Amino acid sequence: MISYNGIPVPVLLFIISVVIFVMICEKTRFGRRVFAVGGNLEAAKLSGINTQKIAMQLFVISGVLCAVGGVLLASRLDGAVGTAGQQYETDAISACVIGGASLSGGKGSISGAVVGILIISILTNGMSLLNYSTYYQYVVKGLVLILAVWFDMVAHKNR
Repeated sequence: MISYNGIPVPVLLFIISVVIFVMICEKTRFGRRVFAVGGNLEAAKLSGINTQKIAMQLFVISGVLCAVGGVLLASRLDGAVGTAGQQYETDAISACVIGGASLSGGKGSISGAVVGILIISILTNGMSLLNYSTYYQYVVKGLVLILAVWFDMVAHKNR
């Protein structure tokens, strides 16, 4: 891996993107509108937010970040295969839910997602080092996701 001062470039890009998106979410009108649209679409429309524009901007941001992730994955694997990122979406959803994002929307933080990413990464790396089959890894990560969703539902019902 190419590194800068001993830090791998993907890690640097991750840190830079986390800092940028924390600033966007906490300091800009766009960040507040994203949470408003995610929390209650109808209320956001009634408050004058152009929800279609916000959704389109989020899809563009998501597409750009997916492209960057694809380039980083292809460079790490020294080639591109259509199935290289298979099942990564489950890890992404699990990381966000473990980090405190609600599947019903409008709640969550980037710092929580980073904690969730670290937990899923440690879990995956640990199971790989212990030489668990990938099928068992999917089962364990699925169980972790089910538990996180269950805790989210219980917490959401108690409010």
